[in-house]
Amino acid sequence: MKIKTFIAEDEPHSLERLKEQLRDFPELSVIGEAADGLSAVRLINELRPELLFLDIKMPGASGFEVLEKIPYRPLVIFVTAYDQFAIQAFEENAIDYILKPTPKTRLSKAIQRVTERQEKFSQNDLARLKDILKGKESLRRFLVKLGDEIMIIPEEEVYYFKAENKYIFLYTRDKSYFFDMSLKALEERLDPAKFCRIHKSCIVAIDKIKKIKKWFHSEYMLELKDKPPHKLKVGRSYKAALLERFQYGHGTK
Repeated sequence: MKIKTFIAEDEPHSLERLKEQLRDFPELSVIGEAADGLSAVRLINELRPELLFLDIKMPGASGFEVLEKIPYRPLVIFVTAYDQFAIQAFEENAIDYILKPTPKTRLSKAIQRVTERQEKFSQNDLARLKDILKGKESLRRFLVKLGDEIMIIPEEEVYYFKAENKYIFLYTRDKSYFFDMSLKALEERLDPAKFCRIHKSCIVAIDKIKKIKKWFHSEYMLELKDKPPHKLKVGRSYKAALLERFQYGHGTK
């Protein structure tokens, strides 16, 4: 299946050059283009491409601002005339950062990284499917130690899990317990329909979320349903996936 691709580029000659080069890569299908940031946001939300080629400096919104305004995180290759934004680009988990004019060899390497990333995702999906077929079920109850006793915390009482000083804690409405499992292993065993990673150090129960509030700059904060409410910061790289869970922005133009 071809990778649905979108180009955001405000210089006409650069746009045409890139489109011409991409014709030599049959694994890609260019489904749309935009000459400014705001049009890019609208069309990306509408077309839902899997891969973006983004210029950085564009009228209306920069490439980074485009990523902030879309509710999911596609694969991204930045194509720009400016080299000073490379660090920020990779902080946004960009696949690659190519300087104009785009050499064919660099473009080819970037697209190879895209296909490798897609294959990795597919292998992970296959592994999860194999686990399901083997009967490896999601965790529904959690064992925690309290003094000399071992307590069983049912799934519906869990508000969130958080890593603190190299330890993992399970939080309920009014208590916290040491939980002996890494967040990575825990994330693999939790029901993805009920729990969501919102930060490198935090996994939250989706049905315990009361509000998603804008906080500082483009960051977000969660407010949970207990009293007084727990407040949890959303990691920047997890924001798009969280908003996607709630279908935020779908259907907007």
